[in-house]
Amino acid sequence: MRNPNTEIEGLVIEKTLALLLKKNPDQISMREIASECNVTATLIYHYYKDKTQLFQAVALSCILKLNEHISNAAEQEKNPKKRVLAAAKAFRDWCFENPRKSLLVMQGIKSMEEGPKEYLEKYYACNRTGERLLREAVKSGMAKSKNIALDIGILISGLWGCCENVILKKTEEKYWEDGITFTDRFLRMWMQEIFC
Repeated sequence: MRNPNTEIEGLVIEKTLALLLKKNPDQISMREIASECNVTATLIYHYYKDKTQLFQAVALSCILKLNEHISNAAEQEKNPKKRVLAAAKAFRDWCFENPRKSLLVMQGIKSMEEGPKEYLEKYYACNRTGERLLREAVKSGMAKSKNIALDIGILISGLWGCCENVILKKTEEKYWEDGITFTDRFLRMWMQEIFC
């Protein structure tokens, strides 16, 4: 077996994401992906056992970039409370700026349920960043949390739910173009519960 070629893997991820931004996952074949990459489907199967695994790799790539975006936003703030809020708003803004991508990553691509624990852990990069930020706020005395992982999980899930409802126009019509007001209300409720 040959060594992985990161350039080919990167190209396959990039071209697959481009296809996923235009079509639903079940409308895309490995042959189509291969054609877009100017490689054979056999070559892609060298890297990914099936289409689901490839799509999960695409989702992971997006999650890691999103986590970098969230981390960078948090690093702009000194105050632990503002760092948590900046990270949450960065997540929200990314969802609104990338609606199709966020729908794919958060619900359109089958979640990875099996594999080495250290690999699965990468899918929770945003959670771990949030946990680190909230832990710092608790340590500073600005926040209270008996279960940091749970509180961050609720923040991410609840905020995504609000974003999803705006993106899919499942909210009151006045919020279809004003998702910030809608999501800011959720953020205020969560912050009031956690911060002293």
